[in-house]
Amino acid sequence: MAVISGTAESRDLGAELRRLRTEAGLNTRTMADRTGVSNANISFWETGKRLVPLERLTAILDALSVTDDERERIIGLRRKADGPGELTTGSTSIGKRLTRLIELERTATRITHIQPLMIPGLLQTSDYARAVFGDNDPDVDTKVALRAGRRDVITRRRNPVEFLALIDSEALVRPIGSPEVMADQLDHLVRMAELPNVTVQVVPSTAPGHHPMLAGPFVLFEFPTATPIILLEHYRTSAFLWDRESVAAYLSVPEEIQRVAMTPERSLKLIKEIAKGMETE
Repeated sequence: MAVISGTAESRDLGAELRRLRTEAGLNTRTMADRTGVSNANISFWETGKRLVPLERLTAILDALSVTDDERERIIGLRRKADGPGELTTGSTSIGKRLTRLIELERTATRITHIQPLMIPGLLQTSDYARAVFGDNDPDVDTKVALRAGRRDVITRRRNPVEFLALIDSEALVRPIGSPEVMADQLDHLVRMAELPNVTVQVVPSTAPGHHPMLAGPFVLFEFPTATPIILLEHYRTSAFLWDRESVAAYLSVPEEIQRVAMTPERSLKLIKEIAKGMETE
């Protein structure tokens, strides 16, 4: 039975298999003939759209005559891709985990960002992002530039990602930056919210009762065929969740939050009113 995947780890595994095959001078058809599978399956496995079964992986490694150390490393990648998401030290603002995040943003068809604390990253201005990272950060210029570049998935002309931002009203007035930075950020948020592929809904901080946003921020990435992926971030740790059981618990959360959120129209009006107030102070 095919294991539908598409996770970051299955893509890493697929990239390694493609590298080993290419270094061995084999095309996908020859690889398929040697392992007794279809050419399409080889392509699915190498792109990470499907997770190669362990017994098939063994046959592939045999056909490629990899060393014992390399075999153990590749099988370790396979075990990791089959497991649940893991908590990892390190943020997604720079380095390997940022590369993984960019890949998810680039290939997703829909991104939902639940954010009770600040403006979501893909909607931040460069000045706001700089205030978030802090001028004392030695990598601040690089981080700000990378965050600005990531906005292209929303603003690109061809197939921009569908983006839903659910933001607590307190995030609109929390003084992350100077009054000028905050006013510019809200003006930018208005412009982004007016894009046809972007929806911004504000959740009043005074909304009665408990709702899932109060448990903290997360990002939901959805893809054409692959299993959705969840990103959790907390200070200097982050986790990508991709196993079906873990992800399933998050899929209905955006709709639950939307039931207590303002409509997109009312949200946009509120943001404009707050921005205007900041500009006149």
